[in-house]
Amino acid sequence: MRIIILLTLLFLTQISFGQESRKEMAQSKIYVRATYFDQKNEFIGLQVRTDLKDTLIENRHFLKFKTEDFVDYSEIEKTETYFESFDNGNYKLLDKNLETVHNIDYDKTEEQTATLFGNQVNTSLEYIDTRRSYPRDSLIATEKTPRKYYSTDNSEIYAVIIPDLKTLAVSSNGQFYTKQLYGDNYNDISEGIKNDFQTNNRFDIQPGDEIQLFYRRKWYNDSTGLAEYQDKQFKNFRYIGDTLVDGKKSLKMEIEGYNYLSGSKDGPEEFLMQVADSGYYYGNQLIPFKEYSTELKLIEQGGQKGFFLQGVSKDTINGFTYEKIVQATPDPYRYYILPFFPMPFVEFGNVQGIITYSKIKGIEKGTKRERTYITDKNNIRDIYSISNYKVEIELYFIDKLDIEIEIKDYENDEVIGSLKTKSKKGINSFTVKTEKLEKGKSYSVQINYKGDGNSGSFSNGFKSKH
Repeated sequence: MRIIILLTLLFLTQISFGQESRKEMAQSKIYVRATYFDQKNEFIGLQVRTDLKDTLIENRHFLKFKTEDFVDYSEIEKTETYFESFDNGNYKLLDKNLETVHNIDYDKTEEQTATLFGNQVNTSLEYIDTRRSYPRDSLIATEKTPRKYYSTDNSEIYAVIIPDLKTLAVSSNGQFYTKQLYGDNYNDISEGIKNDFQTNNRFDIQPGDEIQLFYRRKWYNDSTGLAEYQDKQFKNFRYIGDTLVDGKKSLKMEIEGYNYLSGSKDGPEEFLMQVADSGYYYGNQLIPFKEYSTELKLIEQGGQKGFFLQGVSKDTINGFTYEKIVQATPDPYRYYILPFFPMPFVEFGNVQGIITYSKIKGIEKGTKRERTYITDKNNIRDIYSISNYKVEIELYFIDKLDIEIEIKDYENDEVIGSLKTKSKKGINSFTVKTEKLEKGKSYSVQINYKGDGNSGSFSNGFKSKH
């Protein structure tokens, strides 16, 4: 049972993102090697796979590939060659001497005699349930369901196959397991390994240059296996000019954004980014200026072994191609650095970030997304200060409603302004008088509405310009 729980967690944390179709989830060529004993998971190494060529062995199609094991990619410790085949519902893995490593009929649902790690054993089958929704009904296995074939005499010896992806996802010889890493970031890093991509992030920009970071949700259609998307939000970052803060050079930046799901607009507001000869600071984090390339290694994290993976990749969005630096660790976040603009960003879950537009040295590329307007449900259009003592709030309502608005100080949660009024159908603009606002300080806004069969609330915030 402990192995099933571990595998389920591994798949849940990695399998939710891909590229244009579900089949591309298996494009990652990066594997972790680890042990799992006494409820403790410990990384012992990494592995990179390189596909070499197709070949025929005894009239059966095989793919020849090599594996490289290491703790640090700069020092390969072990290289092996294998031949792999998924013909006719049978998985077969041969070593360099054409001796059988694995031989499993993965279409069979009953017990079978299979070969695992060179030994013929009786195997049992478990389906790994990767569904996230609760409550769960009984699992109906499909070719997308990971299948774990394990030795009936020793459940620590097993192989996990995902039929529709034609991949050996996890395998364990009883001492350690090897697992393929799934996700766009691992595919991107694999692309960087294959093409030996490198880039330098010492950007060259002028006032007025900008980028648009666009976030969208991404999932796979159960019927077609194709990726589908939902617009989430965009953020526009613009470089205004340089300034000095305590004698140190800083970039003056402006950010504004729009949320497609709530209909609310954010900003614009300014912030500073300190720059030094060695790099620039995003918050307290230094992003060093350097040549970025493939970097794969185990590291120590809080007294435990983790990993740090880095690669350079290229994205093409509607004909606009740009470079990005991709970084991955065991945590659920995915990290990106842009070599042409000082704005790193992060992804989480099934949300994907892409650059849809750039203006660098006055040269525009891509297509800039614009805000839309939600008209089928109540939503916030905009919130902004118009003086030291007044805040303007633009709302859209589908009915005439009773409205209550409260503005609070984030720091002490005290109400500094309120308004009770009524809305009309459509666009509404309300002015709320407040206690004195502080320029650059953030405040929260709570809006409650009530009417015949239509009540609810929403909240947002703003940073005072006054």
